[in-house]
Amino acid sequence: MNAWPRLAYLALLLWMLLPAVGHAEEADATDKETAAWSASAEARLKQLDAEQRAWQQQSPEQKTMVNLLQEIETIRDRADNCVAGFSARQTSVQEKLKALGAPEDGASSEIRNTYKELQSQQQTVDGQLALCRVLSLTARDLKDAASLQQRAIISQQLLARERNIWQVFSDVVVNGFSADSVRRLSFEPWPALGAGILLLALLIPLALVFARVLRERFPAPPEGEMTAPLRRTVLIDMYSKRRAPFMAVLLAMVVVLLIGGAAPLAGIAASLLISAAVAPLVQLFVCQGKLRCPQGMPARLLMDLGLVAGALMWFDLRHYLPEEAYLLLRALFMFVLVLVSLWLLHRLSRREDLELLHNLRLPIAIALLAGPAAHWLGYVNLGEVLTKGIFGSAAGLLLTWLLLSMIAPFFQALGDVDNEAQSGLRHWLGYKSGDRVPGLSVTRWLIRIATVVALGYWLLFSWQVSPSSKAAIHDLVYDGFAIGEVTIVPAKLVLALLAFLMLLTLARWLQRQLGERWLTKTRLDSGARQSIVSLTSYTIIGVAIMLALSMAGLKFQNLAIVAGALSVGIGFGLQNIVNNFVSGLILLFERPVRPGDWVVVGGTEGYVRKISIRYTLIQTFDRADVLVPNSELISNQVTNLMLSDSFGRVTVPVGVAYGTDTRKVRELLNKVAREHPMAVLHDARVSAPRVFFMGFGDSSLDFELRFFIQDVDYKLSVRSDILFAIDDAFREAGIEIPFPQRVVHMEAQETKVRSESDTKGLPGE
Repeated sequence: MNAWPRLAYLALLLWMLLPAVGHAEEADATDKETAAWSASAEARLKQLDAEQRAWQQQSPEQKTMVNLLQEIETIRDRADNCVAGFSARQTSVQEKLKALGAPEDGASSEIRNTYKELQSQQQTVDGQLALCRVLSLTARDLKDAASLQQRAIISQQLLARERNIWQVFSDVVVNGFSADSVRRLSFEPWPALGAGILLLALLIPLALVFARVLRERFPAPPEGEMTAPLRRTVLIDMYSKRRAPFMAVLLAMVVVLLIGGAAPLAGIAASLLISAAVAPLVQLFVCQGKLRCPQGMPARLLMDLGLVAGALMWFDLRHYLPEEAYLLLRALFMFVLVLVSLWLLHRLSRREDLELLHNLRLPIAIALLAGPAAHWLGYVNLGEVLTKGIFGSAAGLLLTWLLLSMIAPFFQALGDVDNEAQSGLRHWLGYKSGDRVPGLSVTRWLIRIATVVALGYWLLFSWQVSPSSKAAIHDLVYDGFAIGEVTIVPAKLVLALLAFLMLLTLARWLQRQLGERWLTKTRLDSGARQSIVSLTSYTIIGVAIMLALSMAGLKFQNLAIVAGALSVGIGFGLQNIVNNFVSGLILLFERPVRPGDWVVVGGTEGYVRKISIRYTLIQTFDRADVLVPNSELISNQVTNLMLSDSFGRVTVPVGVAYGTDTRKVRELLNKVAREHPMAVLHDARVSAPRVFFMGFGDSSLDFELRFFIQDVDYKLSVRSDILFAIDDAFREAGIEIPFPQRVVHMEAQETKVRSESDTKGLPGE
């Protein structure tokens, strides 16, 4: 064997042996720990399977089912991690065996020992990998079976029927209450009443004074003059009439009931106090800034019922009433709740901005009646789930609508940049007329997304989704689902969208800062500044797209397939778009045409205003915007009057009468050109003003004045000034500017014939 192949072979052995020596002890410890865990996990899964099978004889509690499913999920996650780790080790060992190859007969002992050690590692890894895969599959099957049985048990509990409300009512009428309450409601009047009287004596005068100060400082406007800036005044007026003293009384009542030991009654009073404090806000939002509207009363009553129900559930009213009384009271409460909800639905459906709600009145009314009807028929568990779910969903949707309606005016006030009367919010934030708030649209979308996500969590809470179902939803959102060979992960898609929006906002902010502030302090011309701004924006957008695709889970190895599909599309019909795109990049980098240049493209002449990635915007002298594809600027002839410099030549043709002193004409034209302030007289790059005798015309001696000016933008105005000056100079010098003259010769015979025909008249006369 030669020296170089032997050295290479020894290097290969070192590459395989050194990592093995460095991580041998760590790998052995990990293998032992994994083997011990695998044995215990296998035994635990058998126990959990036996517990799950026991559910068929006796239904367990919800907490027991949740704990079992969580433990199974923990074992499955550990098994999946084990599969991932040993799969990587298996791939590494297989690559080393493939690189080493089977040892020949004359191979050294080191090669043979290495090969045997790698084979032993492969057997160990293969065995542990198979065991972890079996554990993962077993845990998945066990979890699926437990979830199915859990759903069956929950369905059985929901469909369990008890006494309906009519039977309970008849039993109470005939036999009375079957048993007393578990707890008795007590109240100790002293010192509770004394504290209440003292608190009332302190709070009532303060509330009255506070209400009077509010009325004097913030008078309520007339009903017909209600506008958005006056909503704060209306809100203060609503608090200052009778609400402040009423809230003082309720606060004293809460303190009295708490001191006296009647906690449930104190909870009801506290809920009414919260309702009194929040009711004006609800009235203002539901009525959209008006003092009164038909939807205000049912909305406030529905809020009162919800707060009272929450207080009663918090203090567990069931323990303070006999069972039959509790059932009858709950049925009556649901009846009132349904009536108020239908009242509010009827009033809201008559609004013009809620036309969709008007079309869905009947389905919504049936849904609102579903829960109480199930409870009245004896399906207590089903009625409770439906009532909490439907009414909770309705409340969540209503709150979401109110929140978005409340935020919309703020964003509208912040985005109103052209209005001279700027809003107080913009003045408070330091923005002037014409200043745009950066990131306003992205912030609005982020708030909307956060609101929708919060609504989703609220719906899960309202419908009492089990932890196992929440875990399934969590896995669906964060682990994704497969469609064919493609795995879609919603969480990654949302994160990628947010990252793209943030980078897009950053690109727009940088574009404004570069164009309006930072680059204006440099010596670059306007064209160079706009090119830098465009390239920076396109670069950030490109990075945003690549980053978003990477965060969404797109593997860039598949870009070859995408590129192949794009090449086919380009060949069939996208070649013009790609041509304009590449031409736009060439224009931005080479800058043969820059924003602000005076160009002539075909029959279009004007100033370049913008160079985008697809077209170039040219504004003609009539202020008409012409969109010219970038490919025409690259492939066709373009006249740029301002490419290398801003100099421009002005040509003025002049004709004088025959017999005029030509030397004097040249002197006057030279004098007129040199006296103009924009004429270039001493510059090595261009020639000084010159007068040319062009020839002898039909009616005049033709001259032409040619000179350069510093800025070609003023070409037409300078030419006009020169013509005025030439006319004045020629008048003063007595030089005549002739007009064309024609001599018409008529033959005598033709004249005679025409005169005879006029004398004879027409034939037949």
